[in-house]
Amino acid sequence: MNWTEEQLAEWIRQRQMEKENPLPAPSSASDDPEDLIEAECTSLLEQDGWRALRTDPVSDRSRGKGFGEIGMADHLYMRPRKGPDAGANAEVLWIEYKRYRGPVRKGQIEWHTRERGRGFATWIAGIDFVASVAGFQTHYEKSGLMRRARWW
Repeated sequence: MNWTEEQLAEWIRQRQMEKENPLPAPSSASDDPEDLIEAECTSLLEQDGWRALRTDPVSDRSRGKGFGEIGMADHLYMRPRKGPDAGANAEVLWIEYKRYRGPVRKGQIEWHTRERGRGFATWIAGIDFVASVAGFQTHYEKSGLMRRARWW
């Protein structure tokens, strides 16, 4: 899918802002691999009532394996809404995990841009939060999605 001029302008603006105001390096987790960050953050979200579903790479369809779309986030998190008017509604959160300074591919940006345009919450490590467990924790606390009092 090609980007619209508006999406491309926003992407360029974000990159320029990152160069001018880069995310601070995480204090002790700068060398943590992506899978460790993903596992720790998923555990934290599950403790807060989220159900985690790991997406498979689309690129492995040759073996009949794969679920999703090109650029799709690593994880889908869902949980029922709380409250008397919640009904059958659910909260949905997509997260793309990266190691610190891990590259974000164009297809991933395009996918997240589309999903955000549809009204879904999507986060990309290294863009929306510092790519570390501590960076995720800070972002999650400020997001308004955290139900439990801070437990970490």
